[in-house]
Amino acid sequence: MIGQVRRFNRTVTQRAGALDDGFLARGRPLGQARVLWEIGPDGCDVRLLRARLDLDSGYLSRLLRALEDGGLITVEPSDADKRVRTARLTSPSWLGASTPASTRPAASPPTTTS
Repeated sequence: MIGQVRRFNRTVTQRAGALDDGFLARGRPLGQARVLWEIGPDGCDVRLLRARLDLDSGYLSRLLRALEDGGLITVEPSDADKRVRTARLTSPSWLGASTPASTRPAASPPTTTS
């Protein structure tokens, strides 16, 4: 059953073009678009991004590096704790329409299966 759902999701994602660089005419793949959205106009700690998106640290690091190389974000030590890295948009317009963080849907916590 799980295999069928995964195949279905892959098929729909491919057909919708969600993995293409031109997804939603944003010029970037879905993974990068999701990270930009989660960073939001106020910035976000990298470890919180990782938890929200349920991504492994290596993949998130590559996504952040690509966005940083593209001039879309900066990743710097947090003002409060220099051990914590914070990602910030270089321009709020990277989100498209301005969407205050208070009106954005909260990410659901990762689910675990036994």
